[in-house]
Amino acid sequence: MKLKKILLSVFSVVPLIVNFVFMFILPEQIPMHYGTDFKADRYGSKIEVWFLAAVILIMGIVFLIIARFMKEEVNKMLSLNCGLIMVVIFNILDYCLLYIWSSDINDLSVGFFRLDRITLLLVGIIAVTMGNLMPMSRRNSFIGVRTKWSQKNDYVWKKCQMFGGISTIVLGVICFILAFVYPNAMLMWFFFVIKAFTDAVYSYIVAKKDNHKWDKK
Repeated sequence: MKLKKILLSVFSVVPLIVNFVFMFILPEQIPMHYGTDFKADRYGSKIEVWFLAAVILIMGIVFLIIARFMKEEVNKMLSLNCGLIMVVIFNILDYCLLYIWSSDINDLSVGFFRLDRITLLLVGIIAVTMGNLMPMSRRNSFIGVRTKWSQKNDYVWKKCQMFGGISTIVLGVICFILAFVYPNAMLMWFFFVIKAFTDAVYSYIVAKKDNHKWDKK
């Protein structure tokens, strides 16, 4: 667990160092927003690259705090794993953006670095990884399928996390497929809403059918 804390801390800080180095490479004005046609429609100062690095640092700190206050050891480990995954993914996103900015790419509607494709691939990686971790979680307020029904008892919680883990992995696979077949990030949100609704309905059904009288933490 100590190693995971160190890795999470390192990957939370590294973007600050990398972005500092790129301050000497990037042009003074870089694309900061892309329109619906994925072409740059706003340029800003390269100082704005610090925003994502700051977000990554804050994200790492938040997950370290969550892990600190988790009661179950398994949930502490899962919090650190989730934090490490998220921070690493955002590291990759940061480096992709630095490459785009330093290469003066103003059109993200074509090529591998199409914005929708990058988004779908990163979300797909996160979803598949998180889906594999969810079934290991114990009842908590931060990780997993968290509804008032899934919190009924340990039995219902476990069933909901198994189902939610599978649905999350399926969402990730769909994102991978969309990234190469039809890279449209808006479709991702459509499937995400379906997944969230299905998880909630499943937790309601399982809780209503459950006859366990115990409520062990």
